[in-house]
Parts: sequence; structure tokens; C-alpha cells
Amino acid sequence: MGRTWIRTAGAMIACLASLLPASPVAAAGGEPATERYLHEYMARIKAPGLAFAVIRGDRVIQRGAWGVDGDGRPITTTTPFMLGSTSKSFTALAVTQLADSGRIDLDTAAVTYLPWLRLGDETTARTVTVRHLLTHTSGLPQVWSSDLTDRYDNDPGGLARSVRDLAGLRPIKPLGQGYAYSDANYMILGALVENVTGDSFGGYLRRHVLDPLGMTHAAATAAEATAVGLPAGHRYYLGRPQRFATPFDTAGVPYGFLAAGLDDLTRYTMFQLNGDPRILGADALTRMHTGTADTGHGTYGFGWQNSTLDGVGARIVWHAGATPNYFSHIVLAPDAGLAVVVLTNIYGLPMDGPLSSGAFNVARLLLGGVPADAAEDPMHRWALIGLLGAAALLAAAVVRSWIRPVRRVLAPVAGCAALAGAAGWLTPSLWNGADLAKLRLWAPDVGHAILAVAALCAVLALTRLYRGLSHRRPRAGSPAADPVAGTPSRRAGLTGR
Repeated sequence: MGRTWIRTAGAMIACLASLLPASPVAAAGGEPATERYLHEYMARIKAPGLAFAVIRGDRVIQRGAWGVDGDGRPITTTTPFMLGSTSKSFTALAVTQLADSGRIDLDTAAVTYLPWLRLGDETTARTVTVRHLLTHTSGLPQVWSSDLTDRYDNDPGGLARSVRDLAGLRPIKPLGQGYAYSDANYMILGALVENVTGDSFGGYLRRHVLDPLGMTHAAATAAEATAVGLPAGHRYYLGRPQRFATPFDTAGVPYGFLAAGLDDLTRYTMFQLNGDPRILGADALTRMHTGTADTGHGTYGFGWQNSTLDGVGARIVWHAGATPNYFSHIVLAPDAGLAVVVLTNIYGLPMDGPLSSGAFNVARLLLGGVPADAAEDPMHRWALIGLLGAAALLAAAVVRSWIRPVRRVLAPVAGCAALAGAAGWLTPSLWNGADLAKLRLWAPDVGHAILAVAALCAVLALTRLYRGLSHRRPRAGSPAADPVAGTPSRRAGLTGR
């Protein structure tokens, strides 16, 4: 990542001037309605830090940076945030640049540009096109295995290694026959960019996107993340923010690990809203924003979602993204010449809806609508309650197994074991088959609760085994049992009647 385009002095001055905020419309009480809403939003989602920008035309009319980062430093407009899946729009831009310059054809099989590509279905591997990958119509599933994504591979060749390991990944839909969002699509596209250009994916972004746009606090490699001082973020643990430092993943940048500060992402968003021929032709940019794959709630273009903003009826082009400890969201309303950027340094799976509502609601306010906040996903809470309940029952069974006769704890043990087994099987299935390592990363309280249940099951089994063996072993000095008359205690009972 690191290609430097020489920028003219005029372009630099214009870019810097565009970042000077104009006077926003104030709400009652003197505070802009959008800022008042975002303060409430920040409190509701318990975000330690937040940064936002509102763009109208070629001007930034509002921006702000509030709170602290994971290391306790004040958030500024240059503080880097991890972007999560918002990174996909950068990957789509890189691929579209190559197509616009004639180096690739979007309707040609990806294997033409990546000859070593292998998938679990040979036909898909041979025939999936670049366009299929861009629009998530390859049929490949979302990848929740820690063996395939979020591997934190920062060594040279890490992206190619990740894509080679997709060789066993089988499609869940016929090629081109439906939308199925998958990080694997954009992993493959990132490797394709590397193979076509002979450059690292991060290097290509640096020289053809980040530097030309003046994104000086963006990071597309682990070395750049260290250089810009990427701080720790936060994740939710039992509903409260917990500091968490996710390692940077250079191999994961094409689908979700790019980092950027608010000023960086504002420049990028202004380009997406207004265009810049230095970066991409206007027609090609329009094609990126035009949705073609039906998602069920709108359409998907090249790295961008398309839908209608509820409550105001405006067409929006948007993408949100998350890492385990950051959340980002860009919303474009092209017909209104409006764009919104919201960054937070916290994330959690059950809070995805409330987190996503922030940028949408700012856009609603600016377009004359009213906020429509989303609720927390109840699945997480009920799964956690079930797991903690199972853990409590198992802990009680362990204690009682020491103080009750052995035969009287068999039923509770069986019931708790069945409950624990059901919880351990059901909980990952609720998150698209995420393995335990992924759950501990993205929903740590649930992951730790599963581990607690498993550990207590093991303790209970060992306790039962020990108690059973101890019960059968004669105590020192006790008379030997008569095989006919039974135990000494039983004989005593019989003669006493």
C-alpha cells in the first residue's frame, strides 16, 4: 500500500478548505439537531468515543470528535478507527480502477487473473466472474471459521495464503442465482488485485487511492497501523464497554481491516459523493453505486448497498462495517447531495442494529425525517441467560455432589449435562455456525459462558467419578463385606429389627 500520486497545489488547497465546517442549522436550544441526536446516540450505545461528519455538496457542514480512545486519549478528527466491512468499498474501487483502465474485464472468470484459485466446487472456481465476486452473487457463504478469516496474518503473502485456504469452501447457492454476503468474495478480489498489479494489496491502495485522496492517517498494513498509532477500541461485555485491542490483519484488509481517521474518511466520502477523475471516471463511479443484486432489503452494487431510507423515501448508497472493537458507517444520499460518516470505537453483535441506526438517523434528520432507533437483538441476551443458567445449575450440582449421597445426584447431573450440551450446540448455530474462537472474539461474554459451562461439565464429571470410586472403596479398618449378607451397615440394620 503506498503509491504516491503527485497532487497539485490547487487540489490540496481545495481539499483542506472543504474540511472547514460551515454553519449548521441549529435546533432549539442552540445545538444542531444532528449533534444533539448524536450525543444521545453515543450515550445509548455506551460508546467511549465517536467521530462524525456531515457533507453537503462539496462542503463539510458539520463534524465532531468526542470521548476517548481505548488508551484514554481524547478522540480527534485524525484518530484512526478500524472500518470493518466498509473496507469492501475500497477493494471494489481498486478492482473498478483496473477494469476502467482495461487491465481486467468484470465479466471474465476470476481464475483468468488468479490461475491458482481453488474452491470446494470446481465449476464455481472455474467460472465465477469478477462481477459475481463484487456483487456477492458467487454463491459462496459467509466465512465464520477462525481458520479462514480474522487470522491476523501480517507476513508477506498472507492474503494469498488466506485465499488458498478457501480451497474447501463450497457454495450455498448456484453461481449468479442469488445474493449471499461473504467476506470470501472480497478476499479473492484482494488477491486478484495483487496478482494483476504485482503489488501488495495495501501497496496498491496506498498509491492509487489513499495518497491521491490525502488519507494520511489511514492504514492498510500492520506497519502503517503502528505508524499512525491505531489505538485500542472496545467491545461489549455483559452490556458494558470493555477495552479491547484487536490486532491488525493485513491479510484481512480487502474485506474488513482497513483503518482511517475521520478526516481521511471524510475525504474518501466526498470523492464518493462528488467524484474525482484522478481516482476514477464518473461513469465507472456510477456503476459502482448502482445496485444489481437483490439483497432482500435493497440491492448491492460494487462494495455498496443501495436502499430507500425509511421515513423519508430517499435513495441511499451506504455501507457499514465492524471489527470486534470498532464500527463505521457511510451513508450517501446522492440525489440530495448529502453524505454522513459516523465512527465509533465500540462494537458488539447484539448491538449491531442500534449502532447502525446512528448514521441513518442523522441522514433522516437532514432530509426532514425523524430518528427511528433500532432495538438490541434479544437473541444474545436469551442465549447468555440460558448459558449462565446452565452454568449456575452445573455449579450447584458440583457442590451438592459432595454433600449428598451419590445416587441422588445422578438425575441433576444428567439434566445439567443435557442443558449444557444443548446450549453449547445451539449458541454457535445462532451465529451462522461461528466457532468458539469467533464467538469469544465477537461476543466474548457468550464465548466465555460456553467455556464456563464446558469447564463445569468437566468438573462435575470428575467429581462424580471421584465420589463414585470413593463410595465403593472400603474404609481402612472397616470389616470386609460379606458377599451374601451384604455390607456391614446392612447387616446391622437387619439384626436390629
